[in-house]
This record gives sequence, structure tokens and C-alpha cells, in this order.
Amino acid sequence: MTKYLWFLLLAPLGLPITTLAEEIPPRLLESINQLLPGMKPERVSQSPIPGLYEVMYNPRLILYVHQDGNYVIQGELLNLQTQANLTEERRKQARLRVIEALGEESMIVFAPEKTAHTVTVFTDVDCGYCRKFHQEVTELTQHGVKVRYLAFPRAGKGSPTYEKMVSVWCAEDRQQAITDAKAGDDLPPKNCDNPVQAHYRAAQQIGIDGTPAMVLDDGGMQPGYVPSDQLIKLLQAEASS
Repeated sequence: MTKYLWFLLLAPLGLPITTLAEEIPPRLLESINQLLPGMKPERVSQSPIPGLYEVMYNPRLILYVHQDGNYVIQGELLNLQTQANLTEERRKQARLRVIEALGEESMIVFAPEKTAHTVTVFTDVDCGYCRKFHQEVTELTQHGVKVRYLAFPRAGKGSPTYEKMVSVWCAEDRQQAITDAKAGDDLPPKNCDNPVQAHYRAAQQIGIDGTPAMVLDDGGMQPGYVPSDQLIKLLQAEASS
């Protein structure tokens, strides 16, 4: 079984392994098992609020369940002293885990000589703003930004764009192929064991519904096109904070 197929089989359940970070009350476990039949949480852990457990299924779905199993909350958990959104911090970590599971070898990477920041971009070769972003990749790499592309053909499997992106990922020179495709050039059709559907499922897990969509160094999301100069400033500000 290929790595890409293995990822697809596990994707509908969120991430494959239910990790219990600590001993969980039996009544809580029973309630969780009944909460979303057919779905297993990635992890269950005690939240900062005594008696309230964080139940994470995937980056889009985080619930808080009381230890007696009778109450569930869906929403943002905020620390009023630090002004931190604790739920979003968990989402960031989960997004990075989803991307790490794919492996950089499945991505099309444009890397600088020395990497200061990494941006992982879900892209569609027929998306106008994706094409505009690609024209600025050289400038980004000159400023130490590594750009890693993941495939997200918005029209889905079987669409002309999907097949075009398979051809890109199956090309001998992926960098040149994605550059040509985003320039509107016709590519020779190719097929191979490819990660396009695995990338598409990962985007669904994360909650992406448009392109370009960027995941930053810390797992934060930046939807839509951002000019290179603004993106560089955003990454620098993020690093300094």
C-alpha cells in the first residue's frame, strides 16, 4: 500500500491514532464514543479549566466535554489574562501535524539558500491569484522564505484542473511543470503514484475551501493572496512575537 493511499484511508477519521495524553474518566470516554459515531478523536486531554477536557478530532473540530460526560461546548477557549485564544493555538498545532504527515517530499518546494521562514501553500494551477502569487516566489526566496506547494484543485477529483495537477506532480521537473501550468502552458498528460488526492483531503481536514491558502511557520492560516512584501512583513512580525 502506498504512503498516499494509506493517508487517504485514514483521513476520514481525522488523524489515525487516538492519543490519550493522560488517564481519562471512563464516563467521559463513553460519552466521547457516542458523540460522533464513526469518528475517533486525535487526542483527548485536560483543558486549563478543571473538569473540562479538550477533545480534538481534526484542526476544524475541537470540542470541550465535561468529565461527567453530560456537557459539551463547541467554541473558542480564551485566556483573559494573556488574551490568548487557546483553541486557535491547538488548531495551529493540529494543522502542522496534518502537513507534517504528508512529508515535504510530496510537495513542490522552492527553497532559498538559507531558510528564515516557511510558507506551505495549498494551490490550484488554474486559480488567478495562485498564478499571481507564483510570480512572486522568486522574491520570497530571495528574502529567505521557503515556499512549499500542496495541491488543492478546487473542482475536485476528475476535473480538468485535477488531471492537470496530477501531470504537474508526475513531471520529471515539478518546479518547471508548475511554473508552466501557472503560465497557462499545456502540459503533456502524465500519471503516476501521486499525492494530489492526499493533499486535497488534508486541505479538507484543515478546513480550506479556497486558494491560495497559506499555512505559516506557527500553523496560523492566511487565506487568499497576499503580496510578497506584505507576506514577508507578516512572517517577520510573527517571528518577533
